Amino acid sequence: MRLPRLPQEAVDFGLRLFRRFVEIEGAQQATVLAAQAFTSLIPFLVVGSAFGPGDEEVSERIIDRFDLDGGAARSVDALFNTSGEVASAVTWVSVVILILSALSFTRAMQRMFQRAYLHPPAGVRDTWRGLAWLAGFGAWISLSAPLRNSLEDLGGVVFTLCLTGASAFVLWLWTPAILLPDADWRRLVPGAAVSGVLNGFVTLGLAIYIPIAMTWSADRYGLIGVAFTLQTALLVVGFVAVLGAVAGAVTSEVYERTAP
Repeated sequence: MRLPRLPQEAVDFGLRLFRRFVEIEGAQQATVLAAQAFTSLIPFLVVGSAFGPGDEEVSERIIDRFDLDGGAARSVDALFNTSGEVASAVTWVSVVILILSALSFTRAMQRMFQRAYLHPPAGVRDTWRGLAWLAGFGAWISLSAPLRNSLEDLGGVVFTLCLTGASAFVLWLWTPAILLPDADWRRLVPGAAVSGVLNGFVTLGLAIYIPIAMTWSADRYGLIGVAFTLQTALLVVGFVAVLGAVAGAVTSEVYERTAP
């Protein structure tokens, strides 16, 4: 029995999404992105914060953002160290190693977008794209972090949801545009829109989950508990990135196929 047209198209679209997610090994891609972000991207931001113009450290931003206190706050501060200690320990060799490590994250993300959009692999000559993304991401973090409002009332929740979604839309539109050579930005808009919506709701969910989970983990397991909580949060964000890319790629393909 054939379903009515609209439900049938919705089912077909969902099946296409599922097949593409399986084809690109979406769960593995999300896991790789989360692991690379924890081992490469976060240290990159910590060092950048140590030498940045502001006085607020990454640990302070995390503590303030999720209203942590007690053992959780102490563990986060210990995990990310202090700007003075980081600055005094950094050498030019370690900076180069750190940048190369951060580029492994951008390459993993680039491969994910390439597979999702059926884009040909980029060559070594496109390494500058990863460096450009790291610079842009650092600027995005610096500009978007002070704009986030509190979640103490309905107005704060709505504001945070809208602002996070809008800033995530910009990030996930620009990310594949810079990482994929000759990318058509119009094909990237649906994926950025999906990622923006998902990021808004994920941010609200993590704002509830992280303080509870991090406090519980820090009290029982110390630093390793905080690390596990951060890794879980990054895994959720990794899934959002993959789902957004897959949804955007499939949506653009369906539109191109049905357009007159």
